[in-house]
Amino acid sequence: MIIILTQCFPTKVGGIETLMYDIASNLSIKNDVKVLADQQDAYKDLEFDKNNTNFSILRFKGLKFFRKRKKFIQLKKICSVNKIKVVIADSWKSLEIPINFLEEKKIPVISLVHGNEIIIKNDMHQNRIKRILELTNAVVVNSTYTKNLLSKISKKIKKIEVIHPGVNSTNTIREQNINLKNGYPTLLTLARLEKRKGHSLILKSIFNLKKKYSDIQYIIAGNGDQLENIKKQIKKYNLDTNVNLVGTINESQKKFIFSKTDIMIMPTLDETHSNSIEGFGIAYIEASQYGIPSIASNVGGTPEAVLDNKTGLIINNINKLDETIKKLVDNKQLRNQLGQNAKNRAENELNWKNQILKYNKLIDDLQ
Repeated sequence: MIIILTQCFPTKVGGIETLMYDIASNLSIKNDVKVLADQQDAYKDLEFDKNNTNFSILRFKGLKFFRKRKKFIQLKKICSVNKIKVVIADSWKSLEIPINFLEEKKIPVISLVHGNEIIIKNDMHQNRIKRILELTNAVVVNSTYTKNLLSKISKKIKKIEVIHPGVNSTNTIREQNINLKNGYPTLLTLARLEKRKGHSLILKSIFNLKKKYSDIQYIIAGNGDQLENIKKQIKKYNLDTNVNLVGTINESQKKFIFSKTDIMIMPTLDETHSNSIEGFGIAYIEASQYGIPSIASNVGGTPEAVLDNKTGLIINNINKLDETIKKLVDNKQLRNQLGQNAKNRAENELNWKNQILKYNKLIDDLQ
């Protein structure tokens, strides 16, 4: 049996949530998988779990400390009556309580590291992270950038493996229409509404480019603490007819939005000073599946998600954002070529059939 310990799991929406579900789902093809997850929304979780037949899910509610304790108690019960192949955690945080027990029982442990959660300036906090990760048997990181970051924090981690997030086939997903304004070109940012995602920079570019492309459309999908600031900026630049604020979207709505998108854009800001980085960028790969090229900035692990001049364009100078958008909009041949390259990479290199083989090999190596 494989146990997955995670605070991040659907029905909560996000990159890590999607990643943990995909790992569980793809590992369950050849393994008995049990997920111990936080409860997000009692009714939605119940419906989601009922429709999921590939693996079992146990949910835990309450304040964080009590959730972790309940999860640990259940973990011990499961370990007492099952042979556990490996425990996989979404991050070091899910291992704080059980790591000593798992080490004592000689149960192999893999922790994922995404990037953001290990950039901690506080020495005491960083020592907690180091202690837990050094007790694991292996750490899976989403990019070489994150691996290098982790290597600077600790030289004692037993094994660090780079496995990029994968994508699943979208053939079985039915499109769900949502109201969008019509226009061309259509740009999309699919991300939490955080300062580092660069929404404000894009809105300024939309304002500048509107003079040339009067029907330009910008879809903002996601929610977050920058929502009110984004609304103020839309009003300031008089972009009500050019911006679609669609909020959090499900997979069916996502498929529909991608079908309307010409360019995926997320010029992530370098926010390492404020403990915020882009370890990889799953949304870029999701867009790639649909043959959509991306515009991204040369920050964090982003250049591993968007290959410059192959699957998209990487900006080294954020002041060239307008120019880069124009380049892709005006050059249809380039846009189509980058989009096709992106699609080929998603389907042939970053599909979950390939990525899960790497997880299975790592698990086998730990036995």
